[in-house]
Amino acid sequence: MELYKIELYKLIHRKFFLISLSGIFAVLLLYFCFVNIGGERSTVNGVVYTGLQAIKKDREITEAFQGILTDDKAEQIMESYGFPSAVSENYGGFRDENYLNGLITEYLGNGYFYSWDDYQVSTSLLPISQTELGKAAELAGKELLLDYTKGWSVFFDLLQLGMVLGSFLLIIGLSPVFAEEHQTGMSALLFTSKKGKGGDIAAKTAASFTLTALVYAAVVLFAFSATGLVYGLDGLECMNGFVSSPYGVDAASRLAIKPVSYSVFLTLLLDWLALTTLCSIVLCISGHTRTSFHAALLSGMAWMLPLLLRILFSGIGYLLASGTPLFLIMTGILYDWYSFLFFPAGIAVCIFTVCITNSWQAYKTSEIDR
Repeated sequence: MELYKIELYKLIHRKFFLISLSGIFAVLLLYFCFVNIGGERSTVNGVVYTGLQAIKKDREITEAFQGILTDDKAEQIMESYGFPSAVSENYGGFRDENYLNGLITEYLGNGYFYSWDDYQVSTSLLPISQTELGKAAELAGKELLLDYTKGWSVFFDLLQLGMVLGSFLLIIGLSPVFAEEHQTGMSALLFTSKKGKGGDIAAKTAASFTLTALVYAAVVLFAFSATGLVYGLDGLECMNGFVSSPYGVDAASRLAIKPVSYSVFLTLLLDWLALTTLCSIVLCISGHTRTSFHAALLSGMAWMLPLLLRILFSGIGYLLASGTPLFLIMTGILYDWYSFLFFPAGIAVCIFTVCITNSWQAYKTSEIDR
């Protein structure tokens, strides 16, 4: 336990790690304020709201219509706020919509919007039973729920960016774990300690996974806190297609008709698998290298390599890359591989097992090979 505490203290109190950690949360906060909140826009009764005011107004008007979505309720929404009709070049959507009438016209309106020069303004609503929403509700065997789910869209966006930045942080923070002992010549001395090689390796590995858990928890907590404070965390039982599906509520997508809470759970699980797998990869590389710089450089290359695999080998490349730390944190993986999620999960577990076993073996034999 004493060795574990020492190793964890060394990892957490490195100046470069602490500076990088602060930088990550600064970037996340700036992104949240200027991209997520800054990009909000809502038009209610001819008045345009932006930023925080837009979020506040959308939450306010949605509250009156929360609950089961019916044809009568959809008609009431359109009577209150009208059909969106204003367009502008290079703006992705009608400029005079709010959360409610935008959602209703997208799924129930008889018009469409493909681009600023290819659209048709809706003039009436289709019955829910005749739309994709109705098919999805029938397939799910549940009533359609209406709530303000914008916060969850932002949550997934913020979480993905946080996990990307967190991955860089782990590469920087964990690369010295074994490599630094080679670099300073301390490994030979540590191996002669009372607990020997086994105790030293176990302590370093445990400290590394503890740091991984702390980074993961910090990013998740930030994403929940930021979106919860500003957007709220309503709509967990709404259909996931309203939030993160690239195709909206699609009856053909099994995940799109699941509740948002289900997608949140799976995403958090895949993110945890991604970071622990990355931890094992960095430890493996650190056990084989003689300097922290080389360990960080090679770890960064290993983290990015699956992208090249995906580009060069298309379908089979995507299958193999899907189980790597870089792709597991991407929200698209969940939709692309939902029916075969055991493929990326199995690949990640194999990588983890091979790397963690090899890192121990490499560090154990390092002094013999020198």
